[in-house]
Amino acid sequence: MTAELKRSLLILTAVTLVTAWFSALFYFPDEHYQVLEFMSHKLGITPAAALPWEFTARIRPWTQPLIYYAIARPLLGLGVSDLFTILWILRLLTGLFSLATLAAFARALLPTLPGDVEKRAFLRYLPLFGFLPYLFVRTSSETFSAAFFALGLALAMGPQTAARLALAGLLCGLAFECRYQTALMTLGLFAWLAIVARVRIAALGAFIAGGVAALALGALADRWGYGVWVFPPFDYFNVNILQGVAARTFGREPFFAYFYLLPATGFFAITLVVMAGMIAMWLRNPRHPVSWASLPFVALHVAVAHKEARFLFPLAILATSFPVLGFSPLLPRGRHAFARIWQWRHSWAAKATTALSLVFMAYLAVYPFGVRPHMPMARYLYRHDPGAVVSLAPVFESYPMVRPAHYQPRQVSGPQLAALLDKGPVLFLSETPLPPPGIKATLLYSEFPLTRFGYGDAGENFIRGYTGFAAKARFLKLLPLHWYTLYRLERSATMRS
Repeated sequence: MTAELKRSLLILTAVTLVTAWFSALFYFPDEHYQVLEFMSHKLGITPAAALPWEFTARIRPWTQPLIYYAIARPLLGLGVSDLFTILWILRLLTGLFSLATLAAFARALLPTLPGDVEKRAFLRYLPLFGFLPYLFVRTSSETFSAAFFALGLALAMGPQTAARLALAGLLCGLAFECRYQTALMTLGLFAWLAIVARVRIAALGAFIAGGVAALALGALADRWGYGVWVFPPFDYFNVNILQGVAARTFGREPFFAYFYLLPATGFFAITLVVMAGMIAMWLRNPRHPVSWASLPFVALHVAVAHKEARFLFPLAILATSFPVLGFSPLLPRGRHAFARIWQWRHSWAAKATTALSLVFMAYLAVYPFGVRPHMPMARYLYRHDPGAVVSLAPVFESYPMVRPAHYQPRQVSGPQLAALLDKGPVLFLSETPLPPPGIKATLLYSEFPLTRFGYGDAGENFIRGYTGFAAKARFLKLLPLHWYTLYRLERSATMRS
């Protein structure tokens, strides 16, 4: 079993390393604004006025920004001044931390699986969860909380001594200090320890003590970040749950929304398998700690009005166990039916699901597609500082921590652009891979990789098709797609005459 685990982890490690290098973007803005910009503020780069409203409201935790600060500050002191290099190091270390946690979780899970066939299946199929490398390198609260909690759960599933449970409580508390919603996972785990595992009172007390220690560390981190003593978890709960700010601002979804929000990616097939396995696990394996930890967490998010797929990402590491914990034919309840389902892993449908997951994992490793961030353009601007730039669309301001000192974007109209061209060359930022028609254009940089080979029209056509699909499938809440492209425009001699 050890050799199979090492082989699977080596595959995931290789893909994670590649993904960390190329994944110079974020999945959702909170990954950048609520974590990296907070860190940048303490580094003296991002002014407080440029931080999001959550900073003034004091509802975000500082534990993860503090950890990143402790890494970035020495790097700056050693002369690593390029912030994108520092961000790559942070992604890399986050990915390695997540991989180490997956290894610990896998070792702790194996003794709880019902048979040798299930154990081998779990180990062999780990690399087939293609979404893992992409999520592992995200500098998001979801990734950090997933790693901390899975590590705490792994400790709790082993020998339940007071020392181990104290450390497990500390890790679960740190997961909470990264993302408050994981409190439901910790409560579920604590209930399992007390009710199913029947852990001694002293050991339960050690678990609680570890969690309290994590809260104390989080309070110190919040005091360091905000400069005053605050308790952000309460304010976060008050603003987003009691006052319903998130639901009013970002919309409400039906209780079944996760059934279409989660599969709305290239990993839709493996995601559907994981979701089905999760439900089967709750019904057929109700005494397992993963069931106790995941059920209240999912139930809370189903009940909350505002829903996003990323809200369930803290389950990413645990999700690798859902299929085997739910579909095993050795479990009670529906053995005959699930014996047939278990055999489907050799079917053509299973092979197609596997192939699709691996292809999209490889795709995201070298080209981390995203419709939100535009970090590639931000990196180009940061390293070249072009100065004055004009655009026919709303300007791209870049991000506070990496905004060039002389970068001055300005939105202009068509006649204004023509007037500027009469005076000389203009740096033009387009939202698509193509420049304005009828003007001499020299490509400087494009987020669409095929533009440099003369296939910018392919990106233009893709944007058009994507926009049409997003308009028809509004329930998926797909955001607008842009590939920012920087051109040097000038009037040719022919056009002047």
